[in-house]
Amino acid sequence: MNQEAVSQEPQVEQESAREAVPLDPHEVLYVPLRRRFTSEYVTNEEGHPELLIHFGYDEVSFDEPDLFAFGETLMQQDQFMAGSATAWSTGEPYAWERVKRLLEALLAEGFLTREPPGKPPTESEFHRKLMEDEARREAPTEPLWWNPDCARVMERLTGRPLELGHLETVMPVHRIAHPALDAEGRHVGEMNVFPNAMRMKIPTEWRMCQYPGSRYRNEAQMNVTALKAMTRYWKPMMQGLLRVREEFLRRYPLLPDGRWRMGDLHALACDVLALPTLLLMRGNAPVPNGTLEPVLSSIFRVTDGVRMVLAYLMFLPERPMPYDTPITPAELYRFVEYGNFFISGRGVCAGPQPMVEELFATLMEGKPVTGAPPAVPEWNADIPAAVDYGQLGLQLYALQFNLWSYMARAYEVIREALLPVEDAPGSVLGRLREHVERDWELILPTRMEQAAQRDWAEARYIEMFDRAQRGMRGFREDTLLHLRDVFTPARDEMDARTRTLLRELLHARAGSPSGTRRDVLDTVADAIADFLAIERPVLRALDGVQRQVNALLQRPHPERKLTSEDLALQHRLRVGTFGVLPHLMDVLRDEVGIALETTEDTTHCSIAGN
Repeated sequence: MNQEAVSQEPQVEQESAREAVPLDPHEVLYVPLRRRFTSEYVTNEEGHPELLIHFGYDEVSFDEPDLFAFGETLMQQDQFMAGSATAWSTGEPYAWERVKRLLEALLAEGFLTREPPGKPPTESEFHRKLMEDEARREAPTEPLWWNPDCARVMERLTGRPLELGHLETVMPVHRIAHPALDAEGRHVGEMNVFPNAMRMKIPTEWRMCQYPGSRYRNEAQMNVTALKAMTRYWKPMMQGLLRVREEFLRRYPLLPDGRWRMGDLHALACDVLALPTLLLMRGNAPVPNGTLEPVLSSIFRVTDGVRMVLAYLMFLPERPMPYDTPITPAELYRFVEYGNFFISGRGVCAGPQPMVEELFATLMEGKPVTGAPPAVPEWNADIPAAVDYGQLGLQLYALQFNLWSYMARAYEVIREALLPVEDAPGSVLGRLREHVERDWELILPTRMEQAAQRDWAEARYIEMFDRAQRGMRGFREDTLLHLRDVFTPARDEMDARTRTLLRELLHARAGSPSGTRRDVLDTVADAIADFLAIERPVLRALDGVQRQVNALLQRPHPERKLTSEDLALQHRLRVGTFGVLPHLMDVLRDEVGIALETTEDTTHCSIAGN
């Protein structure tokens, strides 16, 4: 058990033998959180049926058909006498010794207890600590918003200003609206605002979740304030989703059998998020911060959850689901429930199952909204532009994050070169090795240290980048840009000069070593140069897409060229988050005093501070 399926009785016997809990047939056993159980029948790798019982992050598996009745009956019990479980069979009663081993294993793993459950708690230690941390958190007392104060806000957050016309290159479009306030004074992103430093302290009602399934009495609580808003605006929210869906399907038809491509559903979710974002970010008559319709902020919140689940599924190589993988509403709900996507580090999804299922049916099947249709909202005319904005955002996202995977490759090469070196901790090579090792620990949760993950992710970015271009209004095939072409290294004079200069500077900063140490420094220099040779054409592509964004939003494109230091702001903004992305150029600057800054045409290499 405990994240591993107990698929055969012998395995249960082995676990119970290791953690034996003596059991008497007359003892009463309790199922403390029975409503958290969910089950499904699946076909295992051998092609045989298997009963899976999910219990939060754990699961129990029965692959012997005569034990299916045992598992199904167990799920119906709040309490039972241990010996009575021998009668749960559909045929001859189970032998007590067999049942005893099963129950002892379930006791050892916490699925069962000997103690009767007490009064259900209204709060958990986890939530109490979360609220204590929230009370101590430094938060802005006045709203911070990008439009038109991007330069000032970014400088406050990172120490470096950024023109508004470069924002989508640094910040994914699906996250830009997070810190905005709606007309009810709540952040569009609620507790998930990114960057977190823009999140104010806003009163929120929390409650322990009582919905059956993975969320049942989870230690993370649900945001009741957001749920009340969604309930108030539910019908106009669903009408809004149908309007965006209709525009999207004009450009991207469903599969012949009527199912969605997983990648297209992810793109639709991004386009829904782009609608309120466009209204807030456009150059002419933007919606002022603090006045966004709650219908739109609520649409954003429920759809962002869909986007996150689909992004996770597409980028998981262990369960291969490329862009064109068909998906139905029932399958999506299954992924959410059994994958524990209802649960986050700050709370659980507040929507009850019928509401979630209606959301999926509306988004995917076009389920009509009952009752008299509401008046057409003013923003209905902005939906085609919002879909364009969402598709441009996906192109930028594919470029941004595929570039990060190439930086992870450079980290891997440098780490392999530095690990065998036995230099003193204070030496140049020693400092480089220690910094790279610290960064490597940050890379591990992203899985980008694995070549298989990087290759799988790049294949998905290729699909995403291509598909997002084809859905743009006015698209022509002769204008299609291929992601692989963008990530072709610029093997030109600038690349050669950068490579040579990096070697010379590293040699000089390390005291002109010879032999193996010199070779290691050359490997470090070459790995960085290889990355920079890719970064320059990517900067050119990013600038081209950003120009389209600025034209769409009717705002000027910055005169200053986009640089690698602008892209590094994405890394700075993620510091302190679970998905922090270390930045390779920080290693050079911090440990050997070499500063690098790249544009689409040049790489500037200097001693830091000069």
